[in-house]
Amino acid sequence: AAVQMHKLASLSAELKSKVQDAGSALSDVRSRVTQQVIDAAGGGAAEEDEIPELQQHARIDASLRRLYERSDKYMRALNQVCEMSRALSEDFANVLADPALGQAASAFKAAKGPHAQADSTVLGQVLYRNVFQPVRREVEGRKDFERRLADRKKVRLDYEAFRRKQVGLLQSDPTNKSVYEGNLEAAAKTFARHSEGVARDVAAVNAERQQMLSVAFAGLVLSQLEFFSSSAGALED
Repeated sequence: AAVQMHKLASLSAELKSKVQDAGSALSDVRSRVTQQVIDAAGGGAAEEDEIPELQQHARIDASLRRLYERSDKYMRALNQVCEMSRALSEDFANVLADPALGQAASAFKAAKGPHAQADSTVLGQVLYRNVFQPVRREVEGRKDFERRLADRKKVRLDYEAFRRKQVGLLQSDPTNKSVYEGNLEAAAKTFARHSEGVARDVAAVNAERQQMLSVAFAGLVLSQLEFFSSSAGALED
């Protein structure tokens, strides 16, 4: 038991450290994103997924959606495992004729009784609060943020269309070159400002989601360790 508690304490401390690191790195991310977006816009608006924070956002979002589905399946499967474990223990206890094995089967049945059922209920509640609910909030609760990303895509398409038109005019009407170049420069600056704001928001959301994921993972691991340690202790008794 002492070894298990030491492992739990070590894991908890390590995960808390990672949560703090995610927050402290945000300021560095913001300054780097700002320069990347400005450079990209000045060069003619790079593709959105060339910005690392947007790539990271896509990966985190895809992972969250998988976690949302799988955490729900996991909780259901865990309940089924606990139910079937109790059913198997009862079947063996009722059918074994060997006295020694029959005694062991009865002890196994007792270990899988009401106490184990209570433990599995608590585990399900912990997983629901610390894993499933936070993941669901992230998947379903960022509607305004997702709309802003969609708006950015529209702004980028409009900018690219305007840029192509001005470049075409530069080639077909070189006498007004300075006008078209001025239009391109002004449009690039406007797009850079818009992209910079979105990129900063993405970096902040990524950091918040990493913190949430760290806490959720800690909840998953610690609850599992506690549950299986309790189950092992009941069997040993």
